[in-house]
Amino acid sequence: MANEILIAQYSAHTAYLQKVGAKFGNDVVPYLEAIEKEVNDVFLANRKYNATPARTARIQEEINQITRKYLIAYTVDLKKDHREVGAYEAEFASKTLDDIVNSDDFNSVTPSAAQVNALSIASPIKLGENSFVTYNNMMSQYWQKWTAETDAIVQQGFLSGGSISDIQKAVMDSFQLEGDASKTVLSRARRSAKQVAITGTNHYANQARVAFVDDNDDILKGYRFIAVLDSRTSGQCRSLDQRVFKKNDPKLKAFTPPLHPNCRSALVYEVDERYSIDDEDTKRASSFEVKGKRDPKPISSEQTYYDAMSKLSAADQNAILGPTMGMAFRKLNNPSEFAKLTIDDLGNPLTITELKSRDNALSRILNNNGG
Repeated sequence: MANEILIAQYSAHTAYLQKVGAKFGNDVVPYLEAIEKEVNDVFLANRKYNATPARTARIQEEINQITRKYLIAYTVDLKKDHREVGAYEAEFASKTLDDIVNSDDFNSVTPSAAQVNALSIASPIKLGENSFVTYNNMMSQYWQKWTAETDAIVQQGFLSGGSISDIQKAVMDSFQLEGDASKTVLSRARRSAKQVAITGTNHYANQARVAFVDDNDDILKGYRFIAVLDSRTSGQCRSLDQRVFKKNDPKLKAFTPPLHPNCRSALVYEVDERYSIDDEDTKRASSFEVKGKRDPKPISSEQTYYDAMSKLSAADQNAILGPTMGMAFRKLNNPSEFAKLTIDDLGNPLTITELKSRDNALSRILNNNGG
C-alpha cells in the first residue's frame, strides 16, 4: 500500500521547490542588467572614435569579458543556492520521516551537505532520451552559450558598418533585457537561466533523497515516483506517476528526476513494512486545465496521473494527449495499462508510430482506428 501521507507531503513540498527554483532563475536579472549597462557604457566611451579594425576588436574583447564575468558570477552563486537546497532537503527528509513513523526504533540518519553535493555533482542529469549532462557541465554550458550569443550580436553589429553610434544602437536593440523575449539576447538568457535553475534545484533535491535512502537503507526499501498532476506534465512523467523502484534497482538512475529540462517530478520514500505509518486518507493537489482554465482541486493520494485524468472530459483529455491518443486512452479504458504501454523500458515516451508497431491492446486500437 502506498504511504499516502508521504505522497501528500512531498507533492506539496515539490510545489514549494518549484517556486524556489523559479526564484533562483529570477536572480539572474541583476547580472543581466549589469551586462546591459556596462556594454552600453563601452560604446559610449568610444563614440567619438572611428570604427577601425583595432578599435572594434578592443570593444568586442571588452564586451566579451563583461559578459563572461557576470554570467560566471551568476552560476557561482546559483551553485551555492543549489548546495543549500541539497542540505535543506536532507534535513527535511529526516524530520518528515521521524514525525510520521510510529516507532521508537525508527531513527533516521541525515546525510551531510558534502555528501549530497558530491552525489549531485557525480550523478548525470537526464535531458531527454539518451541525453545526459553533468551538473557542472550544465552550469558551464549556460555561461558559455550566452557569452557566445552576445559575442555574435556584437560582431554582427560591427559587420553592418556605420559609425560606432550606429553600431551601438543596433547592438543595444538586440541586447535589451526587457525586449522581445524571443528575440533579444538578454531576455532569452533570462529565460534560459530559469530553466537551468529549476532543473538544478530538482536535481539536488532528488539526489538528497537518494543519499537519504543510502544512509537509511535498513528502514527504507525504495522509492515512489510522483509527477505533478496538471496539464503541462510531460508524457514520460505522466506514465511514471506512482511507479515504485527498489533501492538497488540498476535502472534507478534513468528514472531519477529531473528527466528533462524544467522537470517537476520527484522521488518519495517507500518505508519498510516493519514500521507503521500514520496513513490517514490524505490528498494531493491537482490542477488540470478544464475548458481552458486551471481547475485546482485535491484528489486521493493513491490516484495516479491517468486515474485523475480519466475524470476529465474527452476534450480536456485531448488537450493533454492529442486527439489520437485521447481516443486511444478512452477506448483502452485502463489508466494503469495505458501508462505502462506508452513508455519504453527506460521510461522514454513512445511515438505513435512506435506504439502502432507493437503488439498489444493499445497498438491494436491505434491501428484499427487509423490513428
